[in-house]
Amino acid sequence: MPEDLHKRWRAEDKKPIGEKIRDEIIPPPPLKERLEMAKRRLSEEINSLERISKKLEAKDRALYEAILKAYENHDTQRAASLAGELAELRKIESKAQYGKYALERAYAKIEIAKDFGEIAAAMVPVNQILKHVKGTLSEFLPASSTAIGELSAFMNETMTSFANILGDTSLYSPTSDEAEKILKEAAAVAESRLKERLQLGGEGQELKE
Repeated sequence: MPEDLHKRWRAEDKKPIGEKIRDEIIPPPPLKERLEMAKRRLSEEINSLERISKKLEAKDRALYEAILKAYENHDTQRAASLAGELAELRKIESKAQYGKYALERAYAKIEIAKDFGEIAAAMVPVNQILKHVKGTLSEFLPASSTAIGELSAFMNETMTSFANILGDTSLYSPTSDEAEKILKEAAAVAESRLKERLQLGGEGQELKE
C-alpha cells in the first residue's frame, strides 16, 4: 500500500486547519474504523435475518400442523384458508433466506479482501447487493429493509471516501456483474433451501405455491 494511502487509512495524515476544526465538531471515523463498523452492522443484519427466518419456520410448522388438523376434522374451508396463509408465509421465508444469503456473500467479499485496493473494489458489488436486498425486502420485511437501507447509505459514504483517496471513478459504477451473479445465486439457494426443508419435513405438495 502506498505510504500516503497508509497514512489516510490510519487517519494520521495532515489536514488543513479548516478540516481539523470541522472534524473537531463532527469527527469522522478513520476509514479502517468505518470499515469495521460497516462489517459489524452487516453482521448484525445477517443475524437479524437468521432470527426472522427461524421464527418464520416455526410459524410455518404450526400452520402446516393446523392444516392437517383441519383436514382431519373435515373442515376444508379452514384448511383452504390456512393453506393460503401458509403460501404467503413461504414467500416471506424465501425472501428472508434470499436476503440472508446475499448479505453473507457481501460480508465475505469484504472479509477476504487483503489490502486497501481490494477492499475498495469489493465495496462496489457489496453496495449493489445491499440496495437490491433492501428493495426486495421492502414489501415483506419493511423493518429489515429500512435497516439495510441505512447500512447501504453508510457503505456508500465509505465507498466515496475510498474512491476519493484512490482517484478511481469506477467505484461509482451503478452496476456490477459480480453483484448480479451473487444475487442470482442467492435467489437459487433460497429456493433450494426452502424446498429441501419442506421435503425433509414431509409436507405435502398440495400445500406448496
